[in-house]
Amino acid sequence: MTKTKSYKYGPYTFKAYAKPVGQGWEVGFTYQNRNYFVGNFVHKAEVSKWWSLMNKEIVSFSKKFKISQEMPFAWYCNFLANHLYTTYYTWLEKVFNKHEVSFKKAYAKDFSRYMKLKKGGGFEKSAYYLKAI
Repeated sequence: MTKTKSYKYGPYTFKAYAKPVGQGWEVGFTYQNRNYFVGNFVHKAEVSKWWSLMNKEIVSFSKKFKISQEMPFAWYCNFLANHLYTTYYTWLEKVFNKHEVSFKKAYAKDFSRYMKLKKGGGFEKSAYYLKAI
């Protein structure tokens, strides 16, 4: 899944991309090969969701905060990048909270099952544990 999208701001052309990297994916926003935003993901579904949100954020930001010829271009790029990172980390926090809730539930279920199995007896004689070698 490789995606690219271009954005034209007057004489400036930015590029957004999503591409596989190693065992995961990378989503970024660049101008003339300079990265202004890079996010890394493990799950493909999360890449798709962030890709959609990021592209909406870029458009809404550019409508809300227009660039003019009097503005320092590098400053505007950093302003946009900071907005994207703020949105990214806010979004990630929500995603992580969902994962945390599901893993806590799974752990509680597994712990309960473990305690029932342990109560069955004969546990101490045949129990294994992890040790570093």
